[in-house]
Amino acid sequence: MWHRGVHILVFNSNGELLLPIRSSAKDKFPNTYDCSVSEHVKSGETFEKAAIRGLREELGIRNPRLKKLLKFRMNYGPNDNTIATLYECKCETEIKIERKEVKEAKFLPLDKIKEMLIKNEKKFALWTREILKWYFGLPSKVEEIK
Repeated sequence: MWHRGVHILVFNSNGELLLPIRSSAKDKFPNTYDCSVSEHVKSGETFEKAAIRGLREELGIRNPRLKKLLKFRMNYGPNDNTIATLYECKCETEIKIERKEVKEAKFLPLDKIKEMLIKNEKKFALWTREILKWYFGLPSKVEEIK
C-alpha cells in the first residue's frame, strides 16, 4: 500500500533547524528526532495544502512561504510505502508545539544535527534520518521522483 505525505524542514532566522522529539506514546519511533512537521495528505488535498495545514496545526505557523525541495518515494517500514514531498520553510514568528505529538522541540545548528546523525542515526525516526542524509548529501534511501 502506498500513501502520500509531506515533510517540512522549518528554519529560524539563524539558519537553525527545528528538530522535535516524538512523543513516547507514538507507536512508531517514539522518543526519536523527527522532521519539523510531517503529515499524511488527506483525500482530495494537494501536497502543498497538506504542508500548510500541518504547519498551522502542529506549530501555529500561518501563511508560510514554502520552498519545494524534493518529491520522493521511500519505504518507511513494513507495509508503509510513501510518496512524499519535502518542503523548506523559514519561520520568523513564535511557534506553538503540539504537545500530544511531540515531547520537546528546539532549533539546532545544521552542523550539530549532522554530527548527531553520523554518531547515532538510530536517534532519528527512519524517514527523518533518510531525509536528513539526503539533505546533507550523504547516501540515503530517498528515491527522487522526477
